[in-house]
Amino acid sequence: MSWESETSELELVAKAFQVISREISYQGLAKALLAEALSYSGATRGAILLSGQRDMLAKADASFPRERANFLASFPQSAQFGLPEDLAEEVLGRKGTVVRVVGPASSALIDATKPSSGKIAQLCLPLVHQNWAIGVIYLESDVDVGIFTPQCVRVISMLASQAAISFESVRLFEALRETNMWMVRGQQIGGMGSYRWNTRTLLSRGSRECYRILDLDLDVNPVPFEMFISRIHPKDYPALERALGEAISTKSPFAHEYRVIHRDGKSLHVVAVGQFDEGPTGDLELEGIITDISQRKAAEQALADARNELAHASGLTSLGELAGSIIHEIDQPLTGILTSAEACARWLDRDPAEAAEARKSIARIIRQARRTADVVTGVRSLVRGAQVRFAEFDINEAVAEVLLLSKREVERAGVVVRTDFDRTAPRLEADRVQIQQVALNLVRNAIEAMTEVGDGNRILTISSWTADDMISVAIADTGTGVDPADRDRVFETLYTTKGAGLGLGLSICRKIVRLHGGKLWVEENGRCGAKFTFSLPRRQAVRGARIQ
Repeated sequence: MSWESETSELELVAKAFQVISREISYQGLAKALLAEALSYSGATRGAILLSGQRDMLAKADASFPRERANFLASFPQSAQFGLPEDLAEEVLGRKGTVVRVVGPASSALIDATKPSSGKIAQLCLPLVHQNWAIGVIYLESDVDVGIFTPQCVRVISMLASQAAISFESVRLFEALRETNMWMVRGQQIGGMGSYRWNTRTLLSRGSRECYRILDLDLDVNPVPFEMFISRIHPKDYPALERALGEAISTKSPFAHEYRVIHRDGKSLHVVAVGQFDEGPTGDLELEGIITDISQRKAAEQALADARNELAHASGLTSLGELAGSIIHEIDQPLTGILTSAEACARWLDRDPAEAAEARKSIARIIRQARRTADVVTGVRSLVRGAQVRFAEFDINEAVAEVLLLSKREVERAGVVVRTDFDRTAPRLEADRVQIQQVALNLVRNAIEAMTEVGDGNRILTISSWTADDMISVAIADTGTGVDPADRDRVFETLYTTKGAGLGLGLSICRKIVRLHGGKLWVEENGRCGAKFTFSLPRRQAVRGARIQ
């Protein structure tokens, strides 16, 4: 071959390389390779097959688009391509090149027009990349059975090698495009966009979703800081500026929530988070994610509104319960005051007046008045909706203080107190005052329940224990007990405490216990009496509650 012909051939090959390398899709690349191979060789028919059943594609990374693992391009266009078994073994199995002359029955293009001659020439060679066979290029001719010369095979092999590299590039490009598509779609679904902000130039870049959240035009890249500021709610910008300044000065992770105003007046609630690192130019850059939380904010507001409405309704109900408890608690001392006052008047009306008896009546009036004052004091904090203050404390010590406060009543009633505290119990997280009020009310009720029991049989037993991360306290008496049919009613308003109770009422006691995530119930205490038990979780899941 002359130098001129070699130069011309090299130019043709170089041109073919350029044509093949420009393609960025499987279909375009396969068709370009087939067209160049047919044009150079002069073959009658041909096909390009990417096989998912062989080496590289069978072991390809999971990111490879599997639906494209089998791809066929042929000329003339054919729906089927039947590569003979011996060619498949030699070309795909051993990565060899086959040039041969066979009969028409051995044609791989089974849907092609049958050749007019009795023989056809076949050229089949693998598309190999990094020692993996990713497919085959197949050519055949029924015009000139000597068409596939060594020079022709060499050139076709060069085209195949370039195509194999291009096919791998397309695979990587497709995987990258698919990954980017998933990322874009994921950001759209999650309402979040990624960004990177240069703290020196104040220019930023962001994903498509970031542009949507901030209502920016996609052709603005990079985004000037002034344009970003123009989207921030004026009332939120000062706090955002301070947060950015503090994060930059300390190079600490950034997180801030603010509002974005679109050009059409639409307002979004967003939260931006990020961390600092060094950019390609050495500048300090903030890289992070901005998330549209408008729906979450709307849901939170709707929940807050619903809670306020519920709290208002519950407040009215609780007010009725408190009013009932007050009526029940102060009815008896007021009746006693009235009775003692009438008795005092009768003693003073006598001639001569019975001063000693009158003084006794006055003393009873004073005692009953003090009982009434205790009731009012006990419910005042509840009427005001006092904030529940959670803190850790020893439940045994708290109950022991209640017993100390009740010492005079215990002694006056002739009650024997027995305690069985679990000294290994962990500290309880609750409102100490409220829990002590519950315990005090239950102790006083137990004392009153034993007033009709003979001396020596009035026993008050208080015990505590821990089980399943719950701390329980039981207050048992040896009184007349509670009728089984009334055990649920004792927690209803106007059926609660007796005598000189604090004024909380058992219904309010149960409300306090439930507010702490616990429960309060009553059961029989052996053969006689009743046992009230309240159980509380060691740790509180919700804080900041109020008695409503």
